[in-house]
Amino acid sequence: MDESDTGTTAGPEALSAEVARQWAEQQRAQARAQFTTPSWIGPDRGTTPQVPLQPEPDHDELEFVVPVPTGPPIPDTGHWTEKARPRVVAGTLLVLALLGVVAGLVFTITTQSPAAITLLAGSAIVGVIFRGALMGAGVTSIDLKGSVLRIRNGGVLDVVNLADPLHLVETVGTPDQPTWRVQIEAVDGRIIEITPRMVDAPEFDRIVRHYRSIADRAQRERQERFSR
Repeated sequence: MDESDTGTTAGPEALSAEVARQWAEQQRAQARAQFTTPSWIGPDRGTTPQVPLQPEPDHDELEFVVPVPTGPPIPDTGHWTEKARPRVVAGTLLVLALLGVVAGLVFTITTQSPAAITLLAGSAIVGVIFRGALMGAGVTSIDLKGSVLRIRNGGVLDVVNLADPLHLVETVGTPDQPTWRVQIEAVDGRIIEITPRMVDAPEFDRIVRHYRSIADRAQRERQERFSR
């Protein structure tokens, strides 16, 4: 056939190049379809996101429920002083004994009777006893700052953290009972007893139980952490 009758006819090389070009275009289109940029890291191009939906994670339920205080709020600070009634009684008897010593001394000098000498000796003995009792019985004062108790008795000071599970703290009885007491182990192993004569029992009992619940929770968390 004459090329002048049908126009220009492409040669074999041109046809092969066209087929190769079309094949390469198809491959590029397939590659772009496979690596379409997801909408979650680029502009929305109307394509379906490639990242599947993630299920909601399951959370472990807490085995320990934090107690919600129902009464008045726990105070950050506090101060209590032991009631001085026993010291008042001992002081009164000491004063009476001193008066008896003075009276017995006067009567002994003036009359030199056995009764006066007995009064003098007895008053002196009673005075010595109650003087020693007053010197040995110091007034206990207790200060609270946060969870830390500072217990002072005479010249002895003990510091105890109620929220520390390593400190032994035990409550005996209920605040409405006269036998209620809180037993606290000091650093040197001594047992300190706090009685209603030293503190306001209902308030102090509520404070101790609050911080001991924190100490118990910390102890459980520590045991669970080291048992894994």
